[in-house]
Amino acid sequence: MPEPLPPCEPGGPDPAAVAASIHGWITSPAMRELVGHFGGGDLTAGPTGDTLDRVAQFCTVWDFRAGTKERFDTARVGYGPGLDEQIRALIHALGLGGTAPRHDRYDHVVILGGGIRVTLGRVDYAARLLRGGVRAGTVAGLGSLRHRDDREHREGIRLGLGPLETEADMMTAALRRFLDLPEPVKTRSGDGWWHQSWAQPAVHVLAAASTRLPLRASTACTLLGWAEHIHTPTPADRVLLVTNDPYVRHQHCDAVRLLGRPYGCGIETVGFDDLAMTEWGRPLATTELLQEVRSSILAMRNLYQATQQAKSGPDNVLRRADT
Repeated sequence: MPEPLPPCEPGGPDPAAVAASIHGWITSPAMRELVGHFGGGDLTAGPTGDTLDRVAQFCTVWDFRAGTKERFDTARVGYGPGLDEQIRALIHALGLGGTAPRHDRYDHVVILGGGIRVTLGRVDYAARLLRGGVRAGTVAGLGSLRHRDDREHREGIRLGLGPLETEADMMTAALRRFLDLPEPVKTRSGDGWWHQSWAQPAVHVLAAASTRLPLRASTACTLLGWAEHIHTPTPADRVLLVTNDPYVRHQHCDAVRLLGRPYGCGIETVGFDDLAMTEWGRPLATTELLQEVRSSILAMRNLYQATQQAKSGPDNVLRRADT
């Protein structure tokens, strides 16, 4: 079975349970074998924090985006049929995906943004969950002011979505399509962000500001923007995050670190189902999967460091949006 995600129930993450989950993941047989294939040495000895630091330094060998490229531009490397199959099996065992929701009621459903087909798939899946019996107090789609590239522009035209300029515009179009919404009834904006909403049902879309200028807003930036501009979570809240494989683990860890720990809310993260994958997904290269293993390692280290600190309000360490 794939390794489970670090737990975060309403009331906030338990540091001991999170540490145990992270230790089990970073020293798991799948991680040890995967690192060993690329010459990373033995992971069985040493404290959890030291092991995380060592693997975080090593996993630069899986940075196929050269630090700043978009995910679609990840470099491709051929490993040969036998090794490639083995690497992909180990990555699957590391649990970068997510299961179906565990509850039928959430205070907030938060849909993470991305490229045009990823966004449509996530909103499609969330809408089917809501029609299938999952209840939510609010629904929010998150995005940024990242402008669409030529590929997304052509795909938007092909899908009949009209003139969409930014990632957040794509989220707005997806919410309107799959939740059958009219034009937004309320709009607010500020320095580098805007927020649109519908009253019935309570649906929001946010174009979040970047906390890491001059780079565009990351997923972590959008989570911070949600807490600031849409809803500040409480320890009684249960939040369902909707994304897709293989981004579930690192986005879950960021949400636990940035929302669960400082605000005390529960965080559950799911990846869209086979139907959404068939309709909206695409096969990922092995290097793309390794890139997300790297993102997960960095996010797990950030979460581990945050949960080892004394519990406090949001601070610079907690609000770091660098993964």
